Amino acid sequence: MSSDKVLVSSTQIAMSVGAVTGCLMLLSTILPLAQVLGICVFTGGIYYGVRLFRNRSGEFNYGQLFWTGLQTAFFTSVIMAFVVYVMAKVIEPSILTAYMEAIEKMLQASELPATIAEQTMQQARELISPVFLAFAVVFTYTLIGAIAALICSLILNKPNLQPNTR
Repeated sequence: MSSDKVLVSSTQIAMSVGAVTGCLMLLSTILPLAQVLGICVFTGGIYYGVRLFRNRSGEFNYGQLFWTGLQTAFFTSVIMAFVVYVMAKVIEPSILTAYMEAIEKMLQASELPATIAEQTMQQARELISPVFLAFAVVFTYTLIGAIAALICSLILNKPNLQPNTR
């Protein structure tokens, strides 16, 4: 086998690690310090996915490591978005009402003129929906994951002396 072939697909690794990371993040939400634990699980999942790709590939470069981390973040975000959609649509639709009330309180506390605040609330009522929240989750987690993937790729971008072909 030539040394310039990748022995494993980064997408396969990203999908499997992303699925496990998403499930672990869901489990972490029921524990105390859920946000801190969720961030650690998310970042740890990206690190593990990048490391797994590095260890199982014959040759790699920084771009491949980053792409694996970004894909892992994306697949994790899709799982989280699905859960947010189901929560907002089926399980707890009052989340949207609470979200709108929080926006309204923020606008009342701001020094915006009443007409602009009312227009902003009207636009928020038209825009905020379970689908919007799901897309926001995908965008946010993927963006944060891109930053984590950059850092993890920088850390792990060193030659692996013995590639694992298992």
